[in-house]
Amino acid sequence: MNEGRAPSPDFDSNRYERPNKKWVCGNAKDGCPCRIGPSPSGECRATTECTPRLVLKPGETKGTWACTRPADWGGPCAQGPGPDGNCCRAIEKCKPERSLRARRGLVTVAAVAASVAVLLIGLSGSRRDGFVNPRPLSRQHSGAEFARLAAGHGGGQGCVLCHTDANGSMGHLAMAALSTSKHSLSFAVLSSSHPKDFSHMDHSCVACHSAESFHQADVVKDTACVVCHMEHQGTESMAQVASHGCADCHGSAGDMALARERSAALPAALFTRQKAQGRLVHVEPRPAQGYTEVITSFAEDHPEFRVLREKTPDSNTLRFNHRFHLLGADVPLVNGRRLECADCHRPDASGAYMAKVSFEQSCRTCHGLEFDPETPGMKLPHGDPAFARNYLRSLPVQYADYATRVAGVNGTSAVDAYVRKRIESLRRREHSGEELERRVFLGEGSARREAGSAARASSTSCALCHEVTWKQSGAPAITAPAAPDRWLPGARFSHASHSTMSCGDCHAASSSELTSDVILPTQQSCVRCHSPKGGAVDTCTSCHTYHNPPPLFSRNAETASAR
Repeated sequence: MNEGRAPSPDFDSNRYERPNKKWVCGNAKDGCPCRIGPSPSGECRATTECTPRLVLKPGETKGTWACTRPADWGGPCAQGPGPDGNCCRAIEKCKPERSLRARRGLVTVAAVAASVAVLLIGLSGSRRDGFVNPRPLSRQHSGAEFARLAAGHGGGQGCVLCHTDANGSMGHLAMAALSTSKHSLSFAVLSSSHPKDFSHMDHSCVACHSAESFHQADVVKDTACVVCHMEHQGTESMAQVASHGCADCHGSAGDMALARERSAALPAALFTRQKAQGRLVHVEPRPAQGYTEVITSFAEDHPEFRVLREKTPDSNTLRFNHRFHLLGADVPLVNGRRLECADCHRPDASGAYMAKVSFEQSCRTCHGLEFDPETPGMKLPHGDPAFARNYLRSLPVQYADYATRVAGVNGTSAVDAYVRKRIESLRRREHSGEELERRVFLGEGSARREAGSAARASSTSCALCHEVTWKQSGAPAITAPAAPDRWLPGARFSHASHSTMSCGDCHAASSSELTSDVILPTQQSCVRCHSPKGGAVDTCTSCHTYHNPPPLFSRNAETASAR
């Protein structure tokens, strides 16, 4: 309102209704409230319908009293004021009532008082745990076994095991609620924007889960445990980690840019992970900008798997042609049918990994390692070139053993004759022991040339499958095959969960002719199922985990070197 502005001439101050009035006229319910209304304390102030006004005409000294009743009250009355200037129409007193605003205020005060009373009763004494617990705890954080584990980390009962503030007095709880520190569960923390900072609870989590606290070294903002791992969900297990927790950082271009800046100043060893014992894992060099691509969901903008995107070749020295083994006309049938993936690739005990392919279980059926076609039952040992070389250099002994054990030859003279016959026949074909060894290890010699392609499945040449280095003295060197157990070490996968699918649905083995081919499923082939449209779970944590093994180079070592 502008200062100095005069009210309207027809403004009636006696009828001004203020919005903060606590009382209203008792006659308002009948539709005829008085003009002046009750006092601030709720007392009726009604007297008469108007306040007569003295009207002096020119030349008069006494004047005449005039009725001032407004038009909406019927206008000036016929009787008019009395000679003494008093209104002749008195108003009967009423009983003022509280306004709606005042009644709402009383209800609010009562509700606040009742809430405070309930809190005081609920948060006091033995009632506290049951009162503040919103839903039952998951089985991981309840029961006798959890109590036993918790006893080693300070013990306690109920909420205090994780919520250390819950063990304080009422005054302590009140101070924690009103605190502005991010290290307490205060109103300030609860009212903050998402993601809320619950890091004050992490010290309770890492008391038991100390090995689960490391993420990437260039993480811009550490996320509190309880943001992703939600308790009190009314289920037996903790709630599944939602993808929005990952997308809060990985879907933010700003956070990813900050992560790139931070990783540029960190030692490379901070990103070198410890490898699992007994597992051969393919490791790609870390990208120059780290793993900072902006990703919001697997189906929409997740990049192609890096080993396929960069066309990384398989460096395994074992020579193998998937297409030939699956579709080749020269490959012997197995139980009247062609070879299938499951004939060689079998899941391990867990079902998650594929067990290492074993020559004895998967290859020897076709590749029997018979070096003498006239004695097909004699097979070279596999696995150690020195052992195989010694076997070839002790053939008389090996033939003698075969004669008595397999061929059924008895008697010293008969065995000797059998051995001489086999050695003479082998010498006619190979001419010398060195030529035999070169044929066995390198595939050189007349026997291989005469056999041609038809001898591929039964060839005894080590070089057919292996990388062999010939030595003039000593046994040849054979490079040991190195087939990775995991091509995507940053992802989690279980073949058992995909047992209803055929191998060809994901792996293009029937079109692969080179060992260097990496026949992993593409990202788009996974999206066919793992997407909202496909119906299979597509959360980030279905393949990835936030927690990683600790790096080989610790943060403490980094700090020490900086000093």
